[in-house]
Amino acid sequence: MRKFLIFIVIILSACETDLDLNPKVQVSEEEAFSSRENVLAALTGCYDALQLQHYYGRNLIIVGDLASDNSLANGTKVEYYDVDKNSLLANNIIVEGIWADIYVAINRVNHMLYEIRDIDFFNSDELKDMQGQLHFLRALHYFNLVRLYGGVPLKLLPTLNDSPENFLKRSSVEDVYNQIVADLGFARLNIVNISPEKATRKAANSLLASVELTRGNYTAAYQYANFALQAGASLSNDYSVLFSGKTDPDPEIIFYIPFSATDKNRLAEYNFPNTLGGRHENAPAPAIISTDTADVRNRLIAASHNGVYYTRKYADLTTGSDRVIVLRNAEIYLIRAEAAFNIDSAANRQLILSDLNLIRKRAGLSPVSSGEAISLLGLLEREKQIEFAFEGKRWFDLIRTGRAMHAVSTVTEPYQMLFPLPLSEILANPNIGVEDQNEGY
Repeated sequence: MRKFLIFIVIILSACETDLDLNPKVQVSEEEAFSSRENVLAALTGCYDALQLQHYYGRNLIIVGDLASDNSLANGTKVEYYDVDKNSLLANNIIVEGIWADIYVAINRVNHMLYEIRDIDFFNSDELKDMQGQLHFLRALHYFNLVRLYGGVPLKLLPTLNDSPENFLKRSSVEDVYNQIVADLGFARLNIVNISPEKATRKAANSLLASVELTRGNYTAAYQYANFALQAGASLSNDYSVLFSGKTDPDPEIIFYIPFSATDKNRLAEYNFPNTLGGRHENAPAPAIISTDTADVRNRLIAASHNGVYYTRKYADLTTGSDRVIVLRNAEIYLIRAEAAFNIDSAANRQLILSDLNLIRKRAGLSPVSSGEAISLLGLLEREKQIEFAFEGKRWFDLIRTGRAMHAVSTVTEPYQMLFPLPLSEILANPNIGVEDQNEGY
């Protein structure tokens, strides 16, 4: 993707941190929205923000497994060991970096939504499609923030200067989720794009299913999962093809982030062992290494080289061009199954088993029968843990289900299920003080 800075002013996180450094192309605000070509480049810039190093470019993906029982810190970065131990300080570089990078992404979206209201060189359908994609992105950004930090400043207008008016207090978790649902409601009705590199209506329905499952709104989660699967429900015949990056994206993939030699991630480098040219900062934990050897997923999530285990889901050490998958059909099947379980586990048993066994069949495992299903919810949890290992989802699942303190030995207190608010935010934002810090930090 071509890097693009939408405007040249100080970009603040919740209002103060500029991490949007060294863009390859800089244009003035007036130029950015002066033509179709420039507006589309600005939209590309909004997607480019997903590639930032503390976001899907590396750390959000790593943290989603490292804080859980899926992986272990094994390299030289102290901040990763603190995540692994679930012993975070407010000045941890990852705590601060994820927050700042996501607010950079939010500000790009807000700025573009603000500016394109008055442009006249797109027809109404084109404009609604663009607005829908932007609302999807903003919803995704806030969904990641609220799950990590709890209530956060809910910025819906762009930060154009360093005025004190730009600093906002924390919104409630409920208000953040309400905005996420509203943004996705708009997105699912207005997006026209069908390419999985960008937001689609199916992606909006899929994300809504995940959001509502997280909120415990199981009927809504089931409904949106159905909507998504009605738009295409195939699973790849070959699990490894999803992560090869060498072919066009499989139809299973709903939304992904492309990377290239010029816009690379360092996931392969951080996962591969030193003997293969990597850093091995993020190593599989026993829960992943013990995966059934008959499971074809084992070859990717717990590969071994000279007795050292590592994931091969990201394998492009040379160029860092591995795509990062955000949403795919396998997850929507498991969301639907879990929602159905929580609605009525007995009445929905056959549907639950059907969705679960689709995933197991692709993995080369024998199906679970009704008589064997002593704990369907436990089976669904384990299946999702293996299916999405090293895709940054396990920690969020454990928090959502209240299972973190049972599954992760280093999580011994409820407060550890949220990250602390970044120290930089507390120091810079007059509307957030030490008294607003998450409990326990």
